Amino acid sequence: MGIKKASSLRKSFWRFLLMLLLGLAGAVAVPFAIMLLTVTLGYTTYADYSTRSAEYIAPIVAATPDLSEVELPAGINFLRLDKNYNILATTLGEADLNRAMEYAISGKANNSPEKQYLLVTRENEYVILQYYVGSQFTNNWLNEHLPSPEKLLYIVIGINCIAVCVILTGRFSKKLRRQLDPLFEATAEISAQNLDFDVGHSKVKEFEDVLQSFSNMKDSLKESLEQQWKLEQMQKEQIAALAHDLKTPLTVIQGNIDLMSETELDDEQKAYTGYITESSEQMQIYIKTLIEISRASAGYQLHKENVDFSLYVDNIKEQIEVLCTAKDIQLTWNTSSDCSTLEIDTMLIERAIMNVVGNAVEYSPINGTVYIKIQYAEKRLHICVVDEGKGFSNEALHHAQEQFFMDDSSRNSKMHFGMGLYIVDSIMKQHSGQLFIANDITTHGAKVIMNIIC
Repeated sequence: MGIKKASSLRKSFWRFLLMLLLGLAGAVAVPFAIMLLTVTLGYTTYADYSTRSAEYIAPIVAATPDLSEVELPAGINFLRLDKNYNILATTLGEADLNRAMEYAISGKANNSPEKQYLLVTRENEYVILQYYVGSQFTNNWLNEHLPSPEKLLYIVIGINCIAVCVILTGRFSKKLRRQLDPLFEATAEISAQNLDFDVGHSKVKEFEDVLQSFSNMKDSLKESLEQQWKLEQMQKEQIAALAHDLKTPLTVIQGNIDLMSETELDDEQKAYTGYITESSEQMQIYIKTLIEISRASAGYQLHKENVDFSLYVDNIKEQIEVLCTAKDIQLTWNTSSDCSTLEIDTMLIERAIMNVVGNAVEYSPINGTVYIKIQYAEKRLHICVVDEGKGFSNEALHHAQEQFFMDDSSRNSKMHFGMGLYIVDSIMKQHSGQLFIANDITTHGAKVIMNIIC
């Protein structure tokens, strides 16, 4: 699968820059075109209109005896003074009047880029003409309430340039984002551990190269994981087959030992028979552990059923009491439930509980106490087991749920293979639950919590 043609990222940026320049040129050209159109239609004037009008009307003002007969063009105001510079008449405001008086007396006015003055000498008086430098509206109301056309032009150009930059940059970023979407989708699929998908394509060459690399990586990873999975499955099957095959010779050995025990044996022979019996029992535990390993790795097959909470818990309590009595351990028991029945795989949950309790009893001191609390509320089964032993080491708190992990304190224990909490954790996950381990604040011993969704 491929795409027609992928352009480089550099070309994309050059194309964006060209579009930006064209957009900015349009943002400037369009307001100027509108300005010229308003001048053509007579709504605004040219920038030198008032200057030319003042120069045109000045000789007329100087030669006309009666100024009331002179009609001043739009944008031109006046100040009439006698020869002693007394004000006779004016159309100027206070600020402009002061500038006009200064200009009449000294020939200089306050610097103003917009308003200029022209002195007209008549027979018995002076006339100061004030005119506006720049374009104006031909409508007086617009001149009074709006900025000049030139200012409006600059404002519109500024707004247009900002709008062009924002719009084109937004479009360009969205375009690049769309080209990156296949990359984000690919990473999301891989993060979700899904390798059975097709990596998309991009029209940008650099992005397409990255996507192709992702596709190659995905295919290589998929192939590697499939091979690893096949090897793991083969190992699990071999472990299960080995455990099953060992049962037959072990049964023969145990049977012969039983037959030998029924015959006349001297003390030395009895000792040898005892060694063989003990080793046979150890081998049976090994085989049981191998079977547990294969089941935990492959995932247990759940057989959930509705059971009476009280009866089920009482049955477990009886087993735990026997275990504690054999080890001279005290038992503190606490149960509560908001419902009479719960839906679980009774065999697996019982196995998990007894596994944890077995560890608690094993590592508790003689005459120590094991605290067990079982609560069932809102479809959640909470089981907490606390002992008075040494507790978990820092390393065990991080790794105790891993397969074959054995802490230093555990290696001195007989028949410990580092599978207990790993098996319990597997059972919890099968029930959509969680396993938590910690050291209890009160007893300083190990604390194991099992939360199960029923």
